[in-house]
Amino acid sequence: MNSAKRLPLFTALLLLIVLTTAQAAEPIFKTVQVTNRVYALVGELTQRSPHNLGNNMTCGFIITDDGVVVVDSGGSADGAKMILQAIRAVTNQPVRWVINTGGQDHRWFGNDYFQRVTGAKVIASESGVLDMKARGLQQFQAATKYLAERFAGTVLAYPDITFSKRYRLAVSGVDIELIESGGAHTPADLLVWLPKEKLVFSGDIVFTDRLLGIRPGTGLKWISALTYLRDELHPVTIIPGHGNVATLDKAMRDSLGYLTLLREGAALAFKNGAFDPVEASQQIDQSAYSDLLNYGDTQFRSNNAIHMAEEVFVGVK
Repeated sequence: MNSAKRLPLFTALLLLIVLTTAQAAEPIFKTVQVTNRVYALVGELTQRSPHNLGNNMTCGFIITDDGVVVVDSGGSADGAKMILQAIRAVTNQPVRWVINTGGQDHRWFGNDYFQRVTGAKVIASESGVLDMKARGLQQFQAATKYLAERFAGTVLAYPDITFSKRYRLAVSGVDIELIESGGAHTPADLLVWLPKEKLVFSGDIVFTDRLLGIRPGTGLKWISALTYLRDELHPVTIIPGHGNVATLDKAMRDSLGYLTLLREGAALAFKNGAFDPVEASQQIDQSAYSDLLNYGDTQFRSNNAIHMAEEVFVGVK
C-alpha cells in the first residue's frame, strides 16, 4: 500500500481518536454556585448511559470550615471520580463526608470510590441502608448493562454512619441537618436541610424539568413528603434530585402539582364510575405537564397514572 492510500485511513483513525477524547473530556455535570459555600452539580435529565456514567441526576457539595460534604456519591466509580473532579475545580479542601440521600443507585454507587480515595465517611439513614441492601444487587446488574465498560471498578459499599429520623452533622461554618421523609420516589429518600440558608438538597423527593416516575405504592407517601417540605421547612432554594436548581414554587409545581393532579384525577374517575385503576388512569388528563421531559413517553405517563390510581382505589373500596 502506498502512502497516498494510507493517508485517508490514518486521517480517519486520528479523527476517531480526537472525537473519542473530546467526548470523554466533555463534562457530564453543570456546576452551579448556589451560595458562597453550596454548589449543585446538575446532570443529564436522560437515562443512565456510558456517557453520563450513571450520573443522570443532580447532586452537589457543601464547603464547610472542616472540609467538604458531598451530597450523593454517583452512579459508578467513574461517576464518583467525575464528582470529585468537579469539586476540585472549585476547592482543594479535603472531602470529609458523603451523604447518601437514598437507596437509588446514583445516590450511593460511588461510596467505595470516595471512601478509598478521599477517606470520607459516608452517612445515610438506617432505612436507606435497608433499601440499598434490598435493591443493590438488582441495581448493580442493571447498571452493568447500561454503563458497559464505564461501570468497571464499581464496588458496592455501605455507609459508615447511620441514623434514624434526624441527624445533625457536626461541622463548623454551616448548619446541616438530615431529615428522613418517610418515603417518596424510593423508600428512604431524605432531605439535607441548611436552615440558615433556607436551602435544601431534596434527593429524589423533588424532580424539576422532567416528569417524575412513580413506583407502586409510593405516590401518596411522596405527596406527604413534599407537603412536609413545603409547609414545615419553607425553603427558598431547592437543589432537586433531578433537574435544575429551583425556587419552592417551581419545585412544587413540577413535583407536588403533578402528583396531586394524578391523585385528584383518579379520585374523580372513580367517583364517575371507573371500574378499576386501569380505567381510572385512562381518564386522567396530564397535558398540563406536557412541558416536562419524558411527557412524550406515553407508557411512562400511563404507568404513573396507574400506580397512583391503584393507591387511590384502595382508599375508595
